[in-house]
This record gives sequence, C-alpha cells and structure tokens, in this order.
Amino acid sequence: MKWMKKDLEQFVEEKAYIDTLFIPVIPVATSSDDKVVSSGFQLELNELFSRIIEEQFKGRIVLAPSFYYMDEKVEGEKDRLNEWIDAFSRQPFNHVFLFSFDRSWRKVEGELNGELLWFPGLRNGDLQSTETQSFVKEQAKEIIEIIKDSWKS
Repeated sequence: MKWMKKDLEQFVEEKAYIDTLFIPVIPVATSSDDKVVSSGFQLELNELFSRIIEEQFKGRIVLAPSFYYMDEKVEGEKDRLNEWIDAFSRQPFNHVFLFSFDRSWRKVEGELNGELLWFPGLRNGDLQSTETQSFVKEQAKEIIEIIKDSWKS
C-alpha cells in the first residue's frame, strides 16, 4: 500500500492485517557534480525497489514516504530517522524496515528503531540496462525473503 489517500483509506479499515512499514532511506548529495548525479540514480533505484516490494506485499506492507537526508550526515540524521519511525509507531506496525544502499547506516544500525535492509547498490547506471534490471531482480528476491523470514519470527 502506498502513502496515498486511496490506499490509506483501505489501511485504516484493515489495519489489523497490515503490520509492516517499509521506509525508503535516501541520501541527497550536493558536494560535487558526480555525487549529485549518483544520488539521483540512488533515488531512482531505491524507488524502483520500493515499488517492487510494495507490489509484492500489497495489503500487508505500507510503503511510507521516503526519508531524505544529506549523505554525509548519517550520524546526525540517526535521531531524526528514529523520530520519523516513532511517529509511525502510533499505528499498529509490528515490523519496520528501513531500506538503503548507503552503507553508512550500518554503523548506527543497532541504534535504529527499525530493521535496516542494506544492500550494496550501483552508484550510477541506466535503470533500463540488462545489468541493472538483473541486479534489481536478484536483490528484490533477497529483500522479499528477509521480510518473509522476519514475519516468521
């Protein structure tokens, strides 16, 4: 379910069955032209993964609005991300997944109020290329299995 009126109306009616929140965590870089382009690609790649996960688990997962942060400030953004998660916890989400390609989040993973799903991502590329499509499919399978395993425990 997307964070859109129609889907959220359904969520409100059926929240007893929808126990998982999926938050895309996306860096914004401005320090160099290369980083600007790379962060744009990371945004597109993260949105693609998020759509796949949302479609796979429609009716079980709510796809939250993306959490954006300045790419070199993960330590300082940790508290803001936890506040973001805590705000969502007013709803009955038993599972909160944070999805990012930024390995910096792994340094503070134990301090987050959600389960970090981190995967090494491509830094740049073409979302339509065979290589990128193959990467997306393989990594999406991994994410789907991790989420399913989490529900079992």
